[in-house]
Amino acid sequence: MRENIDLWQLRYFVAVAEELSFRRAAERLFITQPPLTRQIQALEEIVGAELFERDSGGVRLTSEGAYLLIEARDLLAVADATFKRIAQRTAQPWSDLRLGITTVLDPALFSWIEPALKKRDPTIRVIQKRQYSQDSVRDLRRGLLDAALIGLPSATEGLCVERLFDEPLVAALPEGHALCKRRRISLLEMSGDLLFWPLRRINPGYYDHFARVFRTHGFNPPRVPEPADHHVLLSLIAQGQGVALIPSSLKAIARDGVVYRELREHTDLRIEVAIAYMPDAHYASLQYLIDVLRSHYRTGIDPKLNA
Repeated sequence: MRENIDLWQLRYFVAVAEELSFRRAAERLFITQPPLTRQIQALEEIVGAELFERDSGGVRLTSEGAYLLIEARDLLAVADATFKRIAQRTAQPWSDLRLGITTVLDPALFSWIEPALKKRDPTIRVIQKRQYSQDSVRDLRRGLLDAALIGLPSATEGLCVERLFDEPLVAALPEGHALCKRRRISLLEMSGDLLFWPLRRINPGYYDHFARVFRTHGFNPPRVPEPADHHVLLSLIAQGQGVALIPSSLKAIARDGVVYRELREHTDLRIEVAIAYMPDAHYASLQYLIDVLRSHYRTGIDPKLNA
């Protein structure tokens, strides 16, 4: 004989006791009648008494069943209240905004966002997660982020995406490189240099887009994986270990031994920066974010991005 009663068995019992019908109770519980009957029989074995009288006239509670109904309702009410309190303790406050921010760009570009949101509502707290764009897209789909500032192209199927601004790429060269004497250079002039470039698995959409751009311009230099940390990347460039194409905002990172130069192909070599969120996300803190971004960048939804 089993000694423990499961909460779901009590829920089954309460349903039958309130409906006084196994058929109606089964319908209410969205199960079939045979397993419901078996679980009531198992419960009767545990308590050691019949809980229902069954005859051609229908189903009635026994005295033991009537007593158990009172206790079961009390137990289930306590359990439900406990689970609700646990959920409330672990739930994210509505004023928290979980925001992914691409590591491709200088974080200072977005330092204005939280102060702007707090003007709308001082209780808003922005929880930032700096990571690759594709990691943010994945977290949006899993419900781990409310919104993300990402670089395009990225695989954003099923998301709402609003373009904010374009960020042109610039060349980062070691000081003393022959091209440092020029204000603006061309891709092909770096064809003989070792290029730091991200791996395709980091963001296939980004990688494939620039692979097409490189082919169009006949640019195919030797490459090595780009470090995730821009400070490490710039350190390697300063040591003369290679060159890189980086967003222009990163020129704000002053690094001895590194020189930045504009590219003649800047119209093709740029990153589109966008805000992404799930289409069914509707709550105040997210709407505040979208409003302040639209106001700041004077942009609207581009349906072509919602592929």
